[in-house]
Amino acid sequence: MKFKPAEIPDNEKNRLLAVEKTGVLDTVNEELYDVYSHLARKITDCPLSWANVMDTDRQYNFVMDATGITDKDKAEHRENPRETSFCQYALNSTKPLIVNDLKRHNIFKNHPSVLEEGGPRFYAAFPLVNSEGYILGSLCVRDQRVRRLSKEIIELMKGLANKLAHQLDIQARQRSVSAEAIISSLEFLKSEFVGLDLNVAIGILRLLSNLSLSQTDTKTVQNLNLLDRDGRLNKKSRKLQKQLGLDAGILKRFKGFSSDNVDLKTLFKALD
Repeated sequence: MKFKPAEIPDNEKNRLLAVEKTGVLDTVNEELYDVYSHLARKITDCPLSWANVMDTDRQYNFVMDATGITDKDKAEHRENPRETSFCQYALNSTKPLIVNDLKRHNIFKNHPSVLEEGGPRFYAAFPLVNSEGYILGSLCVRDQRVRRLSKEIIELMKGLANKLAHQLDIQARQRSVSAEAIISSLEFLKSEFVGLDLNVAIGILRLLSNLSLSQTDTKTVQNLNLLDRDGRLNKKSRKLQKQLGLDAGILKRFKGFSSDNVDLKTLFKALD
């Protein structure tokens, strides 16, 4: 018999939207999540742990932890087909999926990797459930030998998965708040400066965030009377700075931009 893919969740369309909102797809930001994967491996004493989100047709592993694992190893296993993944079966229930012996499991015993000599024997997935109740993916551990997890360890892992899901929620909210703040800022500047060009708006935001300006930016803000004789913020620009109410963290997202040839798509890519 062949390994069969799992059934698609009933709420798949909205679940995929929730996954997209996390901002972890196709990004490498492991410093935010390393601790969760590392703790999962230490708690269970398994040689391999990882966390993933499940996209339409792929499993994206946004963090991994194993003895001796390299960045090259992580890059090679960053994603895998959804239809052949173990973790697709963790999407239909908020309860942990724990398989003590993969070779004796009705579904996983037919998986190609389990059939291989020296393949995995133990697997456990703890669903990552966001605040809206959608299962984004799972926090997983695996071993080459048959294992059993105690009730205490299972509870610890469930708690760790909940904390990781909460962290993903925080990232999603921050992305939303950042986007709304930037849009609000651009709309405000447009109302203050009739016919405002996007490149000019970026120059103004760089000025108000105390970032270095290009020669083009400097000429632009000078022409708008936003600098005093000494090249510092004047009363007009300080008033704008207060009215915009953007925090430093959001304004710093503009640090890498030049105001030349920047479009909206590039601007919002900074939120990734």
